Amino acid sequence: MRSEEELYNINSEIPMLEHMEKIRGGQVKQKPMIRPKIMKPFILVKSELQKQVFGSGYPSLPTMTLDEFYEQEMKQMVEQQERERNAPKPVEPEDPDEETEESLAKARAWDDWKDTHKRGEGNRYNRS
Repeated sequence: MRSEEELYNINSEIPMLEHMEKIRGGQVKQKPMIRPKIMKPFILVKSELQKQVFGSGYPSLPTMTLDEFYEQEMKQMVEQQERERNAPKPVEPEDPDEETEESLAKARAWDDWKDTHKRGEGNRYNRS
């Protein structure tokens, strides 16, 4: 069985080898390779109205080229750098640990309130 397959393969290769010899000898010109034309995706629709409503049928069609996207990103980056350069310097907030007159007065008032009110002594929602 296997030898029959080998004989079949050899017999089918003989015409191919003869043809290659003719090409090398210049008797037959080699056909140039024809590349298939690249087709754009398309969707069949029942009517022109359906085509207008649903468009291409899927939302993943590119709307800009990579070069256009790159140019857009570069413009945005340059604009952001300009805004950062021209922005006023932020005012440093006051140190929260620094004690001022207001914070001392507030702390003393809270301490006095805690002295006069025991823990848990508040509105108990009419429960005794």
